[in-house]
Amino acid sequence: MTKGLSKMMKEAQKLEKRLTEVREGLLTMKVEGSAGGGAVKITMNGQRDVVAVSISPEALEGADAEMLEDLFLSALRDAKQKSDELAANEMAKVTGMIAPPGAF
Repeated sequence: MTKGLSKMMKEAQKLEKRLTEVREGLLTMKVEGSAGGGAVKITMNGQRDVVAVSISPEALEGADAEMLEDLFLSALRDAKQKSDELAANEMAKVTGMIAPPGAF
């Protein structure tokens, strides 16, 4: 019985190491969310950190603050969803199952 437990512990340690590697890898993976036909773009890494924001000059011409806020929020939600999907897919490669969004 001790042998079985020891084997399980080694497997758990390997899994934890692999999950840590995936989490670190997610820092370098990028996704882009956009709104307004690309007028506002937000780039996130696989851990939901915003790494870049882009607003086209055309979006600024004659735009009001409320419209830009809505575009920004939509692009942020789009990027967040893509980041969550990326993380879930990468973790599924290790665990063999899809994790709920935001679990990692």
